[in-house]
Amino acid sequence: MPRSSWTNVAPIVSRAHAMNGISRITVHHSAIPYDSLRSQADVARMLNGIRTEHMNRRGEPFADIGYHFMIDPSGRIWEGRSLSLQGAHVANNNEHNLGIMLMGHFDRQAPTAAQIAALDSFVTRQMQAYRISVNRVYTHQEIGKSACPGRNLQRYMDQTRSRGQLARA
Repeated sequence: MPRSSWTNVAPIVSRAHAMNGISRITVHHSAIPYDSLRSQADVARMLNGIRTEHMNRRGEPFADIGYHFMIDPSGRIWEGRSLSLQGAHVANNNEHNLGIMLMGHFDRQAPTAAQIAALDSFVTRQMQAYRISVNRVYTHQEIGKSACPGRNLQRYMDQTRSRGQLARA
């Protein structure tokens, strides 16, 4: 889903750093249950809420939503922050780091089958496009101080990477 399907507000580029290439991927969850997401309009409202929260943070507000891509419970992939800009999704660890967030609270619920299928195929395509090996695909808790992406998505990521690849390319 193009960025224009959920916002027409541009990032504040003066708050961002250039990406300068991609050499790793980090997977996150929103930590917001997905139960209320029944339509694309619901997803767009949630994304705008996350973006507003990120841009109004105390201390160091973000330039935009922190993630480059977001995956909703139906498996739709939503375009977030421009790939020309570093994300804001792992404190002090965003350089060359593509941020992908799945909508849901995966300590309380499991990712949907559609989210897992979309995650697998999308991450595999990004790994191929940027020549990233599976050992450079992380979750937030593996490279930052966080419980993200929740135990259910973390378990899935551990199992998938132990096979040496993402499951369904």
